[in-house]
Formats: sequence, C-alpha cells, structure tokens
Amino acid sequence: MTKAQFRFKTIVVATDLTDSGSCALRYAQKIAQQHESKLVIVYAIDPAGYAFPEGLPELAASDRGAREILSRIEEEIRQQGIPVHSVVETGVIYEQILQAAHDHQADLLVLGTHAPEKVGRAALGTVARRLLATASCPILTVPPAANANLESRSPWRTVLVATDFSDTSLAALNHAQSVVGGQLVVIHVTSDPANQEQEHHLARLRFLAPFNESHTVPVAHFVVPGEAGLVIADHANRLSADLVVLGSPLNELQEEDFHTSTVLQVISNVNCPVLCVPPARRVSEANVVKRLAVSH
Repeated sequence: MTKAQFRFKTIVVATDLTDSGSCALRYAQKIAQQHESKLVIVYAIDPAGYAFPEGLPELAASDRGAREILSRIEEEIRQQGIPVHSVVETGVIYEQILQAAHDHQADLLVLGTHAPEKVGRAALGTVARRLLATASCPILTVPPAANANLESRSPWRTVLVATDFSDTSLAALNHAQSVVGGQLVVIHVTSDPANQEQEHHLARLRFLAPFNESHTVPVAHFVVPGEAGLVIADHANRLSADLVVLGSPLNELQEEDFHTSTVLQVISNVNCPVLCVPPARRVSEANVVKRLAVSH
C-alpha cells in the first residue's frame, strides 16, 4: 500500500506509441494502480514534421490512427480499474505535454527514454530535456529496463537519492522519503579526491535522513568522491536501485551539457527510472529538520 503521507493523484504520461513510449505507459499504469491515480495519456503530433500542403493528409491519417490506438489502450486500462482518458494534441510537442500537465494539474509526468544501448546523448531527447527545466510537477523518466520489476508488489523498494545539500536536492530527499517502499540510500558526492570531510558529510546525511522507529525504513548513507553523475549512476546500478531521485535542473539543458549535467548523466546511465523534483518543491534544510522533529 502506498504511504498515506503521499500520493500521486493525477499522472500524465506522454507517449509517441513507440517502444520507449509504451514502456513508459506500462510503468505509469503500475504507479497508477499503486497510488489509485487518475491516468491521462498525451500523444502530441508536431506539424513541423510534415510538408504542407502535401503532408496534410498524412498528418490527418496519423491523428486518426493515434486516436484509434489510444482508444483501445484506454479500454484495456479501464478494465484494470484505473480511471483514464487520452488526448491527442497538435503543436510543438514539449509545449503540448507541458500544457496537458498544467491543465490536468498533474502530480507526476512520466516520459520514456531510449533503450540501454543508446546511452549518452541519445538517451534523453530534446523534449525531455526541455520539460525537466520547465515542468512544475516531478518528472519520471523510464528506461525500457525498468519494466522488469513491474510485477513486484512495490516498484520502489530500493530508492537512491542524491543530495549536495542545496534546497533543490533537499526537496528530492524529502520526496524520496515519502515514496520509498523498502530501503533508502542517501548519497553525497564530493569533488574532494581525498574525501577529507567524509565524517562531517556523513553526520549531516544521518541527521537529515535518520533511521528510527517513526520512519521504519532502513537508511544507508554514502559520501563518495568523484564526478557526481557517474558516481550516482554506478551506485544505483550496483545496488539494483528501483528508483533514483534527483533535484530537477534549474535551467533548460542542451545536448552539449551532457558532460557537465548530473541529471543527464544519471538518466542516460541507469537501468531504473529517475524521478526529478522541480525547484517549485524546494525545501530548506531547516524545514526538513523541522518535519523530522514533528514526526518524532
């Protein structure tokens, strides 16, 4: 059962009806079942991809075909007891997805990423990169490998969250503690190769995410030197994490940001979904401590 303290009431999932889009849709269904959520499926068509006027009939045919497929998908999902409806939009894709999330007051936006062999820059397309910096709700990116644990009772047993102690990453930590179903792994990556402040950082992590009776969740804490994105991805894969939680980037990411963006590196190299919590959900360290004190 989902923790009473948090629930995704409305989930918007964007699909292009390809393999990666279908994987994201199946994963969104699983979360909707766990959280008793309403599911909204968004299929967007970008007319810029067609040559007018010759391309107009092709666009119309694509629209009709998508509606027929989505209608069948809706019926299958309703049979699982999940409230669902789909929308087909025409326009700039990321803008249409963003608008749908806003219109339906989404608590979560789900996007698919490419197959594992397409790691690196290709793993997160332009649409997803733009949404990460603009969506007001958390975004869940889902790689095809994530579908392997869909049959498990709780898809988020082991949750890894990374924090650099900024307000945005503390929001991610706060969110991770609300959705974890089994073990929480909290990691801080330091740029100091000697890791001289390890004990200080560990003490801070234990203070922010303690293991106590009120949480009933075991917590592992790591302070590791290295490049943040690669270290986080390596730990997530070695620990077989079911979910990685990060703070969303503050600015829109470009393809050339791959080698410097922690978010892009993690999403492109992990086998599990990544939940990015936007700046709008920021909490200060003082607020995290205050919440923990109340829970005691």
